[in-house]
This record gives sequence, C-alpha cells and structure tokens, in this order.
Amino acid sequence: MNSPLSFISLSRRILDSENPFSRSNQLGHITGSGLVIKDGKALLIFHPYIKQWFQPGGHIEDGEFPIEAAIREVYEETGILCESIEGQLDPVDIDLHEIPANPKKGEGAHLHIDLLFVLQVIEERDSPEDIQKAWVPFDQITSPRIKRALQKLQDHA
Repeated sequence: MNSPLSFISLSRRILDSENPFSRSNQLGHITGSGLVIKDGKALLIFHPYIKQWFQPGGHIEDGEFPIEAAIREVYEETGILCESIEGQLDPVDIDLHEIPANPKKGEGAHLHIDLLFVLQVIEERDSPEDIQKAWVPFDQITSPRIKRALQKLQDHA
C-alpha cells in the first residue's frame, strides 16, 4: 500500500466489517506476527507458498489477542517459545499487505492488517512444523518492514 489514503480506506473497511479477526472475512483480516530478536539477529522463516523470508506469524484464533497469536504462531512455526518484552505490549509496526489467492486452501486473494510485536526467546525447541528458519543479523535483513521496525526500536531505545 503506497498511498496513506489507500491504507486508511482499506483498513477502515476491514475494521468496520462484521468480524475483522476472522479468517473467513473475504476482504481481509487482522493477523499477528513476531519480531523475535536475540544477540543482534532477527528470526525469519521461509514461506513455502510465497517463496520469501518473513517474520513468523499468522491468523488470530477465537478468544486470542493479537499478541497471543503472534507468540503462538512463532512457537508453531519455529519451535521457539517467546514472550513479550516488558513494557512493549503494543505492536512495533502495522502493515497492510495483499495475500495472493491460494487454491489449495480455497482462499481468494485478500488483505492482512498485520500487527508486528517484538518478542524475546524463552526457550528453543524443535519445530512442530516443517518450516525453514534462520537467525539473520540485523545488517543483513532486506525486508523494508523489518528494517523499519528495527529502526523504530533503535530510535526508542
């Protein structure tokens, strides 16, 4: 979303819809993801469908808060148990992006309003899912969104 007005307009339509957290909302929905940082590195996963490296995250389940979804998704996708950093319960970044259609899941193209939370590692375990993961040094990160979030963290340190 390049235009702030497009971002605001589309976000408002999703937020005003019947259930903005539900995956069944065909226009789009709110998701949660985790920026897990450790020793000057960020945890990234390789998304097998989109074929790009991203921060772990995903859909919010019934009864979950977005930060809880981020923590759960990080664990499910990587095996890394995380928690929020004390005093940092708000998202460090909010992004609106298009998700391409996925015929295998019966999903058409839709939008995600993703809330990105900074998380810290409690314990590393084997991942329950078969997803490629990597700890990437901050200076090697190419994602504009993650770079933006890291800059915000640095500016407020």
